[in-house]
Amino acid sequence: MSAVQWAEQLTAVERAGKDQLYSTRQTQFDSQLDAYKLLESSLDKMTADLEALGDDAFNAKSGSISDESIAKVTIGPDAPAGNYKLEVSQLAQASQVTASFASEDALLPTSGVFEIDVNGDKLTIDFATMNAGGTATVEGLRDYINKNAADMGVQASLMRKGDGTVELLLTSTETGAANQIAVTQDDNAFGFTDLVVGQDAKFKLNGIDITSSTNFVEDVIDGVSLELMETHEPGKSSTISVDYDTESTMDAVKDFVNSYNKLMSEITGLTQSLGSSVGVESSIGNDDEDSDKEDEKQIEEDQLGVLKGDASLRMLKGSLQNVLFTASDNGMRLSDVGIELDRNGKLTIDDDKLEKALKSDSASVEKMFTSDNGYLNRLDEVMDPFTKRDGFIDMKKDNIDSRIERLEDDIASHNYRMQQTYERYLAQFTAMEGYISSMSNSAGLFY
Repeated sequence: MSAVQWAEQLTAVERAGKDQLYSTRQTQFDSQLDAYKLLESSLDKMTADLEALGDDAFNAKSGSISDESIAKVTIGPDAPAGNYKLEVSQLAQASQVTASFASEDALLPTSGVFEIDVNGDKLTIDFATMNAGGTATVEGLRDYINKNAADMGVQASLMRKGDGTVELLLTSTETGAANQIAVTQDDNAFGFTDLVVGQDAKFKLNGIDITSSTNFVEDVIDGVSLELMETHEPGKSSTISVDYDTESTMDAVKDFVNSYNKLMSEITGLTQSLGSSVGVESSIGNDDEDSDKEDEKQIEEDQLGVLKGDASLRMLKGSLQNVLFTASDNGMRLSDVGIELDRNGKLTIDDDKLEKALKSDSASVEKMFTSDNGYLNRLDEVMDPFTKRDGFIDMKKDNIDSRIERLEDDIASHNYRMQQTYERYLAQFTAMEGYISSMSNSAGLFY
């Protein structure tokens, strides 16, 4: 065996104990840090779901129209529930005027004034200036208008009719009667005529006459916007129905329940004693079919019990459960709306009971969750010391990061010492090999 091999083997034996110790500590710290990051993510998710439940979740509305070819209906939370009779007699349209020319290369006059007026905004073209060289064409007039009339809301284009002749079209980019295009000339008139007359939309809502310069009528009633698409035949109408969107509210409640159960399961799994038979239902190593995040992290088998010494997490779990056992300030409990705690401390939902409660008395259910002493505020108060900046979770992560840094320093020092040990062994065995070789050479002189 060579000196290098002897030095490597003896150094490996000498360093093995601390290498194992440092590896174990590194794994432990990494697992704890990952566990706190997992809890932080779940706490943030639950906080977001609580906020969503408090932000208009109980005011969500849905709307429909009996004839979807007439209009599209957009409903906001401010929309008053009810039915509305819609009668559309006229759609808004943009003004379009046209003039005929022999070709797009036809020359323009070298004198005269041409003016475009839209709702008081004017573009005046003096051909003596614009066509001083006498070479400007209809195509050039189109380009000149597009360059100078864009801010007025006018677009010029050419329609080629197939026989060489063209139509110069001036189109308003805004609908409505106020945006009608007016063209005047002092001489050499091009003969512009109305192709489409600008007009406002006209309709009735529950018998009230309404006009709009556009076919999109925003907040015609608080929270109700319409996009008009067709007119009704005389004597016909459509019905717009606005109602509470119970399904959206139930989804928000379910999101809260799911995030609560996931958090409870993680605390249980991360703090349980090794060998404990307590169930961890938040899918250790499994994908949650209800999750809308493909990268959502789960507890791994080797993380079970990694935070078992953290009493504050067990306190957090107990405090959250105590909140749910206590009635809200309007006297209602979660069980009144079909939300129960099972034997594992997880929430379950009776969909039928929740839907019935929302439809029969949504205001009371909302107050149960969102009042000053409702479930949302009380749960948030319990979680706040853990979720706030520089709170409990942040301090725990910072502490582990510091311990990892110290461990890395210890590992670096250990590696340095072991390198010196290796070099000492290598020098000793190299010297020994040299001595043995010298003795062997000296012994050869006597034979």
